[in-house]
Amino acid sequence: MSVIAVLFGGQSSEHPVSLMSASSVLKNLDEKYTKYMVGITTDGRWYHYSGSVDKIENGKWQQDENNQEVILSASNVHHGFYNLKTNKIDRVDAIFPILHGKYGEDGSIQGLCYLSGIPCISTNMTSCAIAMDKEFTHIICENAGIKMAKYLVYTKENCPSFEEMFKEAKEKLKLPCYVKPAREGSSFGAHKIKDYNDFIKYVNDAFSYDNKILLEEFIDGTEVGCGVLGTNTTGEVYEVVVETEMYGYAEKYDGYKTKIYVPAKNISKEVQDEVNRLGLKIANILECDVLARVDFFNSSKGIIFNEVNTIPGFTSHSLYPAMFKATGLGYKELINKLIELKLKD
Repeated sequence: MSVIAVLFGGQSSEHPVSLMSASSVLKNLDEKYTKYMVGITTDGRWYHYSGSVDKIENGKWQQDENNQEVILSASNVHHGFYNLKTNKIDRVDAIFPILHGKYGEDGSIQGLCYLSGIPCISTNMTSCAIAMDKEFTHIICENAGIKMAKYLVYTKENCPSFEEMFKEAKEKLKLPCYVKPAREGSSFGAHKIKDYNDFIKYVNDAFSYDNKILLEEFIDGTEVGCGVLGTNTTGEVYEVVVETEMYGYAEKYDGYKTKIYVPAKNISKEVQDEVNRLGLKIANILECDVLARVDFFNSSKGIIFNEVNTIPGFTSHSLYPAMFKATGLGYKELINKLIELKLKD
């Protein structure tokens, strides 16, 4: 029986989202697999957790007195986790990192798995790193002919005055525009900017998440997207209708003034087909070889690519599983497919 290590928690802003996703995955992991649960605290400690899955989502798993601190061995001889309590190696057959954002979705974990020789149920290290950095995504995809929003990039180290930044944004992007951290997810630090007061407040907030930020032109359109499984399979297209100014954290995870349609309800079959075609093309350009959610804006300017998520939200009602459920591939079967993609390599 194959042992699947499921990693959850992590040190990113998306720690709570990871707990929700991992809890759902673990509750639906096929009984033909043995689960090995590894929780990562916000200060970076890794623990083998053997308690109830029900205590993961609310964070109570950390209080379990039977937690055993572990370290993923970088030696491909060990093929597992070194247990600091037992002084033994806990061998596993694959690692499923349900870690969103920094240190989980940015290639860090994927690279460590590569060193260890353990199959990682995730898109590869390089693709994760590129997709996590919005500037690099712009550079590669625009060079491949993909339409994206106009943008500007600033770093803390090479940042002009706010007055100069604001002037450049008004001239090149127009107002309103958006600011977002270059390497952050779940819309943390992302804001719509309407005036100079917004600019000062929201640029400072974006810089609190990352030392590199993007300013992007405002695209007046509906958010749509597709899910990619492997290198040639897509799900149904999703559509998000929000009553607020942007599809932020509250809208994504609390359903605040948001309606989500899977399949998309208000766009034509032709547009849906084009979203799937472009999504698959972008996933292949970035060499996302296991899973990805590709997000767009459907606007009067056409279908504008927004970003790729290489470890998208993974609760049973999240967008990525919902897109495949709409094609007839259930949540448990989707998890099996992802595991099988890597175990057969």
